[in-house]
Amino acid sequence: MPHLFGISRKKQESDDLKLEERGLRWLEKVARAPHQESWSVTIIQYAWTAGPVSLLAAAGGWYLSYGTSMPTEKALYFVGYSIIAIILGLITKLTYNMTHGRKLEKDRTSLLDTIDRIPEIIYIVRDLVQRNLSEESRRIHSAGILLRKLDLGPEWVATAIEDLTGDKELAKQAEKIEIFRRAGLYNRMRDVVENAKKRTEDAYQQLKEHHPRTAEAMRQRMNGIVTTPHHGQKRETLFIERILTAIEQDNEELMTLHDVEEMLTLCFELICGREIAYLKIEYTGHWDLAKALDKLEEERNDYRISRARVYSRLKALTNYLNNTGINTQIVSAQGISANKLLSTTVSAMDELSRQVRDARQLTSRTDKHTMALNIKAQQLDKALQLYNESHRAYLKQGRDSQRLKRALKQWQSRSNTLQSKQNESLKRSLTISEQIISLDDEARVAVARRLNRFLEESRLRRDSLRQDDPLPIAEKDLTATRAREVAIEVSTILDPYIELHDPQIQRAIENANASSLASLEPGMSAKTKAALGEAMASAVEKNLAASAERLAQNLIRYYRVPLSEKTIHFLTQTYNASRERLEFIAQYETPLSANYSLDNVSLIEVPPAKNSWQIDLYNARRLISRYNIKGAFNS
Repeated sequence: MPHLFGISRKKQESDDLKLEERGLRWLEKVARAPHQESWSVTIIQYAWTAGPVSLLAAAGGWYLSYGTSMPTEKALYFVGYSIIAIILGLITKLTYNMTHGRKLEKDRTSLLDTIDRIPEIIYIVRDLVQRNLSEESRRIHSAGILLRKLDLGPEWVATAIEDLTGDKELAKQAEKIEIFRRAGLYNRMRDVVENAKKRTEDAYQQLKEHHPRTAEAMRQRMNGIVTTPHHGQKRETLFIERILTAIEQDNEELMTLHDVEEMLTLCFELICGREIAYLKIEYTGHWDLAKALDKLEEERNDYRISRARVYSRLKALTNYLNNTGINTQIVSAQGISANKLLSTTVSAMDELSRQVRDARQLTSRTDKHTMALNIKAQQLDKALQLYNESHRAYLKQGRDSQRLKRALKQWQSRSNTLQSKQNESLKRSLTISEQIISLDDEARVAVARRLNRFLEESRLRRDSLRQDDPLPIAEKDLTATRAREVAIEVSTILDPYIELHDPQIQRAIENANASSLASLEPGMSAKTKAALGEAMASAVEKNLAASAERLAQNLIRYYRVPLSEKTIHFLTQTYNASRERLEFIAQYETPLSANYSLDNVSLIEVPPAKNSWQIDLYNARRLISRYNIKGAFNS
């Protein structure tokens, strides 16, 4: 038996070595690409080293012109020219290669260092998320991360299920399910799944209200279903919009630490070669109608962003309230409805306002605890700012809704006018193209170089595992503020290369699953991370089926183009769209008529901030100013 374990260890070591070799080869390829020998250098080199050929050509030309051999002094001239040119060419080539070699090594080191550091920062950010959570929320959040890992042993699955549900019997059944799944004994696995069905459903129903993503991961595991690298991981919705808005408004609280993790993951997978595909449609036709359609599409995009912004602000507020110690029971808002999010934040704001009121009354009676009152009042002030941002986003949503209605009516009017003319038809020319979001080799090196420089200047600690010993003087701990600064820098670096500010690019990225980083572990070597990162980035399948189906729906609804059998066949064969779904759309989807109205489209309503919140904050400020506390609010 020890011999077998020895073989296993050797095999594991061998696998690690193969991963490192693969990572090194990939890094060399990427780092070498921007420094390939230029055409000018190659042409000059060929011209110089062609001295002997020039000599023969000169001798032949002389003979054809004068009928005699070229004089000796002329021949010596060309021989000398050839020798000197070749020597100069070799010196130039040697100098270029030496310079190129240094640049190559520098870029390879920069790439390797960046790939090494990004996952470690992600681990620290995940830990920061849990810092201000209650113990129960930490258990649920940690269990959700474990259940989404790909290569999870039976004991890990059992631990996650027990932490999540507190049901030891269900945890034992989860362990059995994983054991039989790994052994390929699927019929026996289904027996255990069936026996655990009722317990699983009960646990799912308890979790799904506040933790829908984790609840779904638990149910998948309890049914013996494990996500593969080809599927990737779902992204947090609107994370790019929150980060860009935080930059524009100079308010870091508008982004969450989950957004930081998502931005770092996007940067990591792009550096590792990820390509994200999306479909783009272009329309040319009758000028008036095309102009109206362009306006309609613009207003549709603005309205969609407005609706998203309301949800996004509520999510940021929920995250901030969690960080203040108010237990909203929502760790990640992914999958939770906007109305549920709103009711949760209002209840949490009520609780924070009550805490400020109690702290003020205690300070007023005892003349003590003024610092605690100051802290609570600052928290309520910032929470009110975020809530007011949500309310302003709701008001803008209403204005964008009115503009969309006007654009729709204008398009309907022009469309009907054109169709009512005799012998006049809507001329359409539609082009569907597949676009790719990616970084080429030169861009990857440039991004890695800039990000690595920023991280070096920031002096952030390199390892995610924090010991009890104090950090060296040369290193800084990664706080929530510094983590957000890293996300802002990453988005600023990526924007010129992939146009993050474009709403269409944002939707394409958020609709495409992220590369799974579940196989990466803290402390892995940089070369192993590079190999796994490149493998995971290339493993995620390109799935444009849902995008193709939405496009087919818009063809009928907005462009008034019938979905023919030929179009259905094209979308099915090219983008793997569901034929049944497309046939359903072709049969039941109708163009928007002139009578269509957006009045039945419900808005995400965020009422104004309660007067009681503002009164409690005002009274706290008055008492604080009376005690003349340093750092009190500016009136």
